[in-house]
Amino acid sequence: MKKIYLLSAVALMGLASCNDFDDQFHLGNQIGDKKEATIELTDADYASISNLATNKALAAELDKSITDGTTPYTDALKALKDTKSFGTLITADQFLPAFIQDKYPEADLGSKFKVTYNEYCGKSEYLKDFNSLIGEVTLSADDYNTAWEGNSTATYLTPATIGKMSAVLDERLPDAEEGNTVVVNYAYSDFEPAGGGTETPSDGTTKIADVIANTDGGEYAVKGIVCATYRTGFLLKDNTGYILVYKSSNVNIGDEVKVTGTTTKYGGLMQFPAKNTELTIEVTKAGKEPNFKHPTPKALAAADFEAYSLNPYVAYVTYQGKLSITTNSKGNKYYNVTISGTEKQGSLANVPDGLVDESLSGKDIVVYGYAIGATGTDGKYLNTMVTSVAEASSAAKRNVMRAAANGGANKAAVYKYDGSKWKIYSTDGAKVIAAQPEWYSLIGSNTISKPANYVPTLLQREYPFAADGQKVAVAYRKAASTMAVAEYTYSATDGWAASKEYKKETTTFSKTENGIEARISVYINESLLGNEGGFKIYNVDLGALSYVWQNTTGYGWKASAHTDKNYASESWVVSPAINFKKAEKPELVFDEAMNFLSGNNREDFISVRVSTDFDGENVAAATWETLNVKSGVDGSSWTFYTIEPISLAQYVGKNIHIAFVYKSTEKIAPTYEFKNFIVREEGATAE
Repeated sequence: MKKIYLLSAVALMGLASCNDFDDQFHLGNQIGDKKEATIELTDADYASISNLATNKALAAELDKSITDGTTPYTDALKALKDTKSFGTLITADQFLPAFIQDKYPEADLGSKFKVTYNEYCGKSEYLKDFNSLIGEVTLSADDYNTAWEGNSTATYLTPATIGKMSAVLDERLPDAEEGNTVVVNYAYSDFEPAGGGTETPSDGTTKIADVIANTDGGEYAVKGIVCATYRTGFLLKDNTGYILVYKSSNVNIGDEVKVTGTTTKYGGLMQFPAKNTELTIEVTKAGKEPNFKHPTPKALAAADFEAYSLNPYVAYVTYQGKLSITTNSKGNKYYNVTISGTEKQGSLANVPDGLVDESLSGKDIVVYGYAIGATGTDGKYLNTMVTSVAEASSAAKRNVMRAAANGGANKAAVYKYDGSKWKIYSTDGAKVIAAQPEWYSLIGSNTISKPANYVPTLLQREYPFAADGQKVAVAYRKAASTMAVAEYTYSATDGWAASKEYKKETTTFSKTENGIEARISVYINESLLGNEGGFKIYNVDLGALSYVWQNTTGYGWKASAHTDKNYASESWVVSPAINFKKAEKPELVFDEAMNFLSGNNREDFISVRVSTDFDGENVAAATWETLNVKSGVDGSSWTFYTIEPISLAQYVGKNIHIAFVYKSTEKIAPTYEFKNFIVREEGATAE
């Protein structure tokens, strides 16, 4: 089967005599009889296609069918050099023949050209949700009081209170409408205030929070994860708190470790000391250090050092100052950091060999590590178990200062209002996140005006082990009062990059006595995973629902009239027009899944129909014929089945639309999904 677009004899003669540029595909006299060539269009090729006189004439001819006086085909052809992808107006089968003829003017009959090009497929459907992005909210002390319901003065959320976010947002955004989305900035701690979580270990160990709460010390066994190490010990954490184990050991970051011994107080904090106690250390599960991720650091300024000396705590921190490295008479080295605006200093404790470059002495540095206590007269030194040290550039200094002044928020998330409550935004097949407060500090700005310069690197830092094809949408502050959302896709070869709005397609063209022909044996080949495939929704009866059909990245088109209960509904999703005027034996095939049918007849709730007179506006006014769909779907599972190919031969010579019609009742509201939608000539293989 072939679909033919011909170049007029006059146009071909003109093209043959108009060779005003050459490139790698212009073979000239090298083309002999029935040669084959493979072409992948370059950016320059799209510009060439846009500028060809034959294509301009074709676009002008097509514009004559437009009755409102506009020239959409001519405008779209002109834009092709910038969009670099074919679409619904400027199609590859219509506008590539002139390009091929120009490249290969001496090609003999029977020559074949396999051309790979960009086909526009649009943005992921779920991104439309962010048309209702109403901005961002940073939680205040009053908001935290709402979350804690007066039971704590903590100005942060924890695992016990993060679920109260909906109540907090209800108070902050009382006029929210269904579908609204918002970015929320807030302070978060893994540990509960005053004693921590409610879980009680069942293996004879004690929660770290309970151990450190006993400031008189005692004999304990604890279990946790090693989050940092230095020459003379390591820092252990569980889901309630941190404790220092002051004994050298071969443990690694990420190891699960059980420690048994007697605790004492040092530097204002409880620890397990190596002296005057029997201390045992057992690795119960080896960790993978590259997978370990430190929490968002708390940025410390001069005032924070003053406060720390009075009330020490363990936390992952960052600060900047001037490093001084000195050595005493016994050969012991001391790494102290002078902090501008205070007499208090940072002290890099028991630094492992090679971790801190000694050439940094006397220079401004940025420190990342865990604060583990205050020592010296009046708590002069903030002891730090270092994870990294680097010379401070001007931007790095600004970053730390900015982070210290950002109001304490260390987390950000996207929430959506469903009409009754706020929920973390989620969608099939893509992760949706907000740019974290730390990101703005890292790039040295409160906004991200050029996301392409920064977001891919930040995502690599956030998702170092992403799978090929993984998608992440990021909501970020584009300007002082403007939010934006962009989607990124991970490639195993190229890393993170903005998601492309086109896909690669390949079509074979032939040189015949009629000219260059596009031999199209596949009319539509759409996975429908994260793209609509040109389908449009027509709602007949939604009742109390806001939608039935939605396009998903994981399951293709999905229909359901069940939310909190079943609803009666009728909703259609209709394909773009399919031209069978030169078809021979077209057929339809797709994958489908159906659940919650509860033993009822499939045909009462889902049907696949064809129309030859649908006007693109009113499904009820068109004539529709129902197709006989045969597959393994019984309506009781999420398993996808490929239907038996359905012949569409009775529609040869016509333009058709294919519709999927979903119906439900208050008793039965099944979920239906379909993907991998292909309309092809019988026996053809979709490339």
